[in-house]
Amino acid sequence: MRKTGDFARGVRIEFLGWGQAWAVPLLIFVEVWNTFGNMLPGVGFWPSTVHAVILAGILGSCGMAGLAAWSGSRERRLGLASLRALADIPPWWLLAAQLVALWLWTLVLYGVVVVAAGIRALAQGPSGHISVSGLAVGWLGLLVWTTAGFAIGRAWPSRFAPPLAAVLPYGIYALGFDWSDTAYLLSPYLDELVDPYGVPADGVYTAQAVWLAGLLAVLACAVLWGTAARRALAAAAVPALALAVTGIVLVAGFDGRFQQTIAARSDSAVLATSCTSGGTPEVCVHPAFRSALPTLQRDFGGPLQSRLDATPARLDRLVQRTYGQVGEGRSVYLTSLRPGWEGEAVGDFIAYLVRPESCLNATQEGEALSRMTQQWIAQGAASAAAIPGFAAPTPGMKAAEAFLTGTPEREVGGWLGRHWDAFSQCRLTGADFRP
Repeated sequence: MRKTGDFARGVRIEFLGWGQAWAVPLLIFVEVWNTFGNMLPGVGFWPSTVHAVILAGILGSCGMAGLAAWSGSRERRLGLASLRALADIPPWWLLAAQLVALWLWTLVLYGVVVVAAGIRALAQGPSGHISVSGLAVGWLGLLVWTTAGFAIGRAWPSRFAPPLAAVLPYGIYALGFDWSDTAYLLSPYLDELVDPYGVPADGVYTAQAVWLAGLLAVLACAVLWGTAARRALAAAAVPALALAVTGIVLVAGFDGRFQQTIAARSDSAVLATSCTSGGTPEVCVHPAFRSALPTLQRDFGGPLQSRLDATPARLDRLVQRTYGQVGEGRSVYLTSLRPGWEGEAVGDFIAYLVRPESCLNATQEGEALSRMTQQWIAQGAASAAAIPGFAAPTPGMKAAEAFLTGTPEREVGGWLGRHWDAFSQCRLTGADFRP
C-alpha cells in the first residue's frame, strides 16, 4: 500500500508540474474552437458531433506530443539520471508516473472538448445516437500520440525533439490523404463528411479502437523497456501486439470505406420524417434539420408556390433528399443550416427544375431561355442582360424578357405548365414566349 501511495504521489507531482498546467488550457481552447468549426452549422446530429470531436483531436495530438517529448527528454537533458539512481524507487516508476500524468492531462483535454461539443449539440435538439466507441477512438488517438511523443523525447533528448514530435501527427494526417484501403483507416483522424445521409459504417469505430488500444500498449512497453524486468514487459507486449494485429485485421475488413451511405440505392425521402403540422406547402425533412421547417414553409410558400401551381413541380408537398438524388421533383436539398442556407435551398430547388443531361446538349439560346424562366420563378421577373455569354441579348431573349416581365403571373404560370417539357430540357425558343 505504501508503494502504491508513493507512486500515486509521484503521478500527482508530475501532473501538477512544470508545463502542462498552462499548456493544456490553451490546447483546450484550440480544440473546442476546431470542434465547433467541424460540426454541421445549425444541425444537431450526434454522429456528426462525435466525428467533429475526433477530427479536432489532430491539433490536440500535436500539442500533447510536443509536451510529452519535452517531458520525456527532461531527465537526460538536465542530467538527472544519476539522482534517480540514488533514489529508493524502482527505475520504471519515474517514467510510468510521467506517462500516467500525461495520460491524465489528455483525459482532461478530451473530456472538456466532449462536454463542450455535447452542450452545443444539445442546444440544437440533436437526433441520432452517440457512438461510445467513436469517443473512445478520439481519446485513444490522443493517448497514442502523447505516448509516441514521450518515446521520442526519451530516445532523443534534444531541444529539437518537442517541435519534431509536435508536427509529426499533422504530417501523418496530411500524408494519409494519399493512402488507401486499410492504411487509410488506421488513422483516427479522417477528413470525412458525416451527416444524416452518410454516417460511419457499423463497427468501424470499434475496429479502430482495438487497433489503437493495442498500439498504445505496445508503445507503453517500448517506453518502459530497459527500466523494468524485460520478462515482464515481454509478457505484456505479446498480448498488446496481438491486440494491435487483431485491430488491423478488423480494420482491413472495411476495405478502406469509412462511411456507409444511407438510402444510396433508394429514395432518401424515406428519412424525411419530421414534417410541418399545418399550412402549405407541407414540408418534410430529416429530423436533424427540423428547426428549418418554418423557414422552408415560408420561403417555398407564397409567390414561389403560386408561380409553380400549374406545373408538374406544384408545391403542395416538399421533401428533403440527399444531393446524390438530384433531379427529383419537389425536393429540397440541405447540407447544413449555416447563414444563407435559405437562399441556397431555394436556389438549388429552382436549379434542379431543369434536367442537366438535356441542357448539356441544348443550344446556347435554349439554355439561356430556360435560365430566364428560372429567374421569373425565383423573382417574378427576368432580365436578358443578366445572362452571361452573350455580347447582346438575342431577339428570342428580348421576347422572353418582355413576356415574362410584362405578363400577369397567373398567365405566365399557365404558360409554364404548357411548356414545362421544353423548359426543363432547355428546348425553349423565342417563338414560345407568347400567351
